[in-house]
Amino acid sequence: MKTKGFIRAVILAMALTMLFTTSVLAAPSTDNYQEVPGTVYYNGTELSGSGPLSKNDGGDSITDYINGNDYMDGASFRTAIGDNADVYSAWSGYSITAGTSISLFEIKAAGAIPDSIKNGTFIAYIVKDRWDTDKAFFTKAATSKKAAIDGQTIKLELETPMTWEADASQYVIVLVKGGSGPTPPDPVKPVVISKDYYEYPVASIDVNVDEPLPAGITPEDITNRELGVWSNIIKRYISTNDTLDSIDWPQGFKKDELVSLSVLTAVGITIEYDGNTAADGDITFHLRIEGFKGTFADSPYVFIVNGETAPNHRLTAFPARYDAETGALAFTVTGYKKYFSYAIPIIGDVKQKSAPTPESGGSSGGCSAAPWSLLAIGAAYLCLRRRKK
Repeated sequence: MKTKGFIRAVILAMALTMLFTTSVLAAPSTDNYQEVPGTVYYNGTELSGSGPLSKNDGGDSITDYINGNDYMDGASFRTAIGDNADVYSAWSGYSITAGTSISLFEIKAAGAIPDSIKNGTFIAYIVKDRWDTDKAFFTKAATSKKAAIDGQTIKLELETPMTWEADASQYVIVLVKGGSGPTPPDPVKPVVISKDYYEYPVASIDVNVDEPLPAGITPEDITNRELGVWSNIIKRYISTNDTLDSIDWPQGFKKDELVSLSVLTAVGITIEYDGNTAADGDITFHLRIEGFKGTFADSPYVFIVNGETAPNHRLTAFPARYDAETGALAFTVTGYKKYFSYAIPIIGDVKQKSAPTPESGGSSGGCSAAPWSLLAIGAAYLCLRRRKK
């Protein structure tokens, strides 16, 4: 432990959570300790042999400092850092010339600095090691300003520059993280799941509608068709979570409780009508897909591009009902003219934290552009307004 001929500096960077009780103080904890590869610098000069301390691998481990050993008085170290310290990481380094005035310590990590270290308020303590006895005793000598995180570097600027003493064999810098513990992780964001997506032949898809229909169209005017070139576009579209930002949900849908959208399939549907004479209105569709492989574990929804939201071309979400016995998926499109003549309903299973109770129709959401508009596919955006003249 003792080394003659040069001055040894041990730099410990520790994020601490103060967990005071009303009576007995707890011993410092290393439950959250992580070895973070990196090197230590003072005033821009790299310390010799610097690197992370191990958790409890003997010799110069953080556990030795806390518990003490034949060369170190653990009680004085615990007093210096605080008995309620939660130690997150530590580094050591060697060789500082006596008489050197130090104003800045830096720890340059070899990789990303964990949130438990970089998120929070840091205070540096410089702890002196005395070699005039058989054991090293640690006393607080100086403090630093709040540590600054610059990329992968932790910067510790001392409030008052300190001069390295000729008779000092060791110093320790401890970073203390105040507050109630590590910053909690960001909430889990909803995701699009596309692993179960499958396209079915047109011959296996049966499309029916409820009557009466809006004036100007008949059941014979409504047919299914191949996806064609839109197949690849749909697959690219459902491969990104950004899709969720382009959906207008029904009134009453709680977007903050959305967990996932599992996309199961897409079908092409055409309604031939004269835009000048046909009346607008609602149409209830019944889709049956032979050999359907999808599973609705939560809430079935159908998503169709709203042609009136150009150039953003957003999707409207329509709640659906699935009958497992008949294999029929029913959904109602309110104001069909915004979505047809040719549209591609995307069928998916929506999971929320609690059971949704949305109203059919209406919308909620912002004005983010649909992800496919970022794919540079021109002006064709899944809504080809083909009508009889």
